Amino acid sequence: MGHTMRKMLPAFLVMVFVVFILLTGSCTIRKINKTDAGKTTDEYSTWTKSGKEFDPVAYVNSIWEEQLIPAFLCQSFPYEEVYASLQADSEEAIVTYGLEEKTGKHIPSFKVKGTGVVLEYDDSSRNGLFLVDLLPTDGITDVVLQVGPVIRKTAIRDSSDFISFTDVGNQLQFASLSDELNARMRREVVDTLDLETIEGKTIDFYGAFKIEEDQGIDDIVVTPVKIDVFESQGD
Repeated sequence: MGHTMRKMLPAFLVMVFVVFILLTGSCTIRKINKTDAGKTTDEYSTWTKSGKEFDPVAYVNSIWEEQLIPAFLCQSFPYEEVYASLQADSEEAIVTYGLEEKTGKHIPSFKVKGTGVVLEYDDSSRNGLFLVDLLPTDGITDVVLQVGPVIRKTAIRDSSDFISFTDVGNQLQFASLSDELNARMRREVVDTLDLETIEGKTIDFYGAFKIEEDQGIDDIVVTPVKIDVFESQGD
């Protein structure tokens, strides 16, 4: 028996190692408060120190595919789950799902995802909207996505825990970063869609929203960072 156990031990260790690799390499959801988020060490965290003029396009190019999209894929929660939690207990929902930037005002942001049917593309204003009925469908709008061309607010920037105000430099530059993130989203996500035929299509989406101090949960509008379109429900 001792000889058999010695033969089995290496195989057992290999199995443990494989399981460890699979677990550590998988996508994990983690919540990080912005005040605790690790600082980046790349060139973009030294704009003010170097005296260089902040370049929002270069910054967004450096993070969009490598950090921002993977963060949304890993850290987003189902929209209906977050919404139900906000309805039941908003403070607990913020603790469980939200990200707060503690700069005097407690304005939480949330990363969310969902699958649903576009009931309507409302382009009556420059802030175009998708009215989406989440699966299983019942013909009622569950979530609103803003698709522009005018994209309001700073949800993409403020829901990304690796983006820090101190990495950018000043308020004007921080605002320009949010503008470029919204513009990049418009180019990468919305401009690739056939808006004339989007109604009735099933979509998967990832995005973010914030709840401002003067807003309720019925005022939520999600800014998408990724939309995949299917021809019909269940395809």
